[in-house]
Amino acid sequence: MGAFSPSIRALCFFAVMLLGCGGGPTPAPKASDGSPAPTGPPTGTHRYIIGGDSRDDRANVVLWAFRQAHARGASAFIFLGDMELTPELAGHFSDELRILDPLPFFPVVGNHEVKMFGGLDIRTRHSKKKFRARFLDNARTPVKSSLPHAVVYSVDLPGGVHFIALDNVSQKGFSQEQLDWLEKDLVSARGTAATTHVIVGMHKPLANNPVTRHSMDDDGEAAVKDSTAALEIMMRHRVSLIVASHLHQFSRFVQGDIPSYITGGLGAPLTDSGPEHAFHHFLQVDVTDDSLRVDVVRFPGVPVTGASDPDD
Repeated sequence: MGAFSPSIRALCFFAVMLLGCGGGPTPAPKASDGSPAPTGPPTGTHRYIIGGDSRDDRANVVLWAFRQAHARGASAFIFLGDMELTPELAGHFSDELRILDPLPFFPVVGNHEVKMFGGLDIRTRHSKKKFRARFLDNARTPVKSSLPHAVVYSVDLPGGVHFIALDNVSQKGFSQEQLDWLEKDLVSARGTAATTHVIVGMHKPLANNPVTRHSMDDDGEAAVKDSTAALEIMMRHRVSLIVASHLHQFSRFVQGDIPSYITGGLGAPLTDSGPEHAFHHFLQVDVTDDSLRVDVVRFPGVPVTGASDPDD
């Protein structure tokens, strides 16, 4: 993977774990970068960690994020796609994922999960089947895809959160079948008194966003039409938050009337977009009965930059 083989990355991980151990309790514990050590959420708050794009993770950002999820008292980790460079390496990510146990893990499928090196449409159906078998319908991720031709599901999480995972990489756009499913799922979620917040995750950002055309815009007119239809459905049913990755940076904006984030900072080489956007990170989302707060948590290590391929 990138400059490091899985075996070398495993050695790096054990070294980091060893260096992080030792020492007794102190009155004011500090993180490795000198900042205050992370703490759990306030009483009455449920916390979620969200991020994407860990392929070519030379700095072991995703391992840091998994450990932070435990330290910060997260209820679950939501991953927005592109675990490894190509589907054949997904087993390595699966091994790293054990660090997260027993926290639930809810993945969105990325183009690097279903296409060779993110862009070659070879054995896509096989790769999608392997992804489902490896990352869904297990103790860590107790959900199944709701559609046969895409990786699509929803799940109710603590704190009144209804999370929806959409698939805009198995095909160009969403497909009418997926849009119909989305409408039906949102009607059901909003008809349930327990649903306070609806978070929708996908790999590629919606088209016509104010940040980048490296999104569903890249997939042509039909995909843009699907994106517009999906946004209208989400606005109609009062989606609380849209999160996507694909672009290796951080950005926040409002699309339609919905707060939206691009969070592609879990270790993939960063885009050349300036220090306000190009940094490794994850989102920390805290929810209560009447609020949803998003904070950005920056990786304390050295960022890895580099030219990204056309199929990020």
